[in-house]
Amino acid sequence: MSTQAEAVLDQIKALPPAEQQTVWDRLQEWLATTPPMSKTDDPIRSARGMFAGSRLTEALLASRAEERVRG
Repeated sequence: MSTQAEAVLDQIKALPPAEQQTVWDRLQEWLATTPPMSKTDDPIRSARGMFAGSRLTEALLASRAEERVRG
């Protein structure tokens, strides 16, 4: 969780119980109306398998060897 999200959570925890319940209710309403993220919107999912079978390790090692030669 990001530090910003942690700060928001701490602010919610500091609220009186009735206001915490109101925040919870509003969050549930918002989440119910927000469409779920599609698989095409997920940047990690789109990158999975991108380098499968492309000898990525060998290319990385060769690149590092070139950097060592350059100094």
